Amino acid sequence: MSHDLPEPLAEEWQPLGTRTAETTVMVTSITAETTLYEPVETTSLESAAGSEIPVRSLFTVEMTFSPPLSAVGVSPSSALSMAAPKAKSQFVDTITDEGVVVDGQRDALEFEGPNGAAGTWYVLDAAYPLEGGETTARLPAEAHVAVWPTEESYGMAGGTVPLEFDRSEWAVDAGLDGDSSDLVDPERDRETVAALIRGLEI
Repeated sequence: MSHDLPEPLAEEWQPLGTRTAETTVMVTSITAETTLYEPVETTSLESAAGSEIPVRSLFTVEMTFSPPLSAVGVSPSSALSMAAPKAKSQFVDTITDEGVVVDGQRDALEFEGPNGAAGTWYVLDAAYPLEGGETTARLPAEAHVAVWPTEESYGMAGGTVPLEFDRSEWAVDAGLDGDSSDLVDPERDRETVAALIRGLEI
């Protein structure tokens, strides 16, 4: 089950598909169903990227615990320090399986989740392989992963943001013949990810 996107994102983004993964934290197993979203209007950059994960993407995650945390006497907020890194690693596995390169974690910040609870917001250095041209090129990007405790589980959402790239012969061959500023806008895309996280109702 995917979460409803907040307005106006629901009009500008469309579901692309879901990925399901399982992991274990303490004595509980976690099933994470990740729903990916892509922009309704795309650019030449999207078709050039060699990954099933769009260079501009949003995602929401439905997390199910078995047995429930309450059944083992654990509150989601008290276990955040263990659950958040595990959830982040699971997301990294999901996107790397789809061809995105994750070069490491740039930052981990405390933030206020949409329900007012303190959560953790990760920023990851990433890159997309680009198709076309005679050389292998990568598009620098960053991935945002936010995890926060809810009453019985965790909320999790984020997205990927393409960064500036250098003009090159490869870019022309791949059809990216506009100025890079016409194709990428990191500040706009970061704000879109933040609007998703702020507006989710879980």
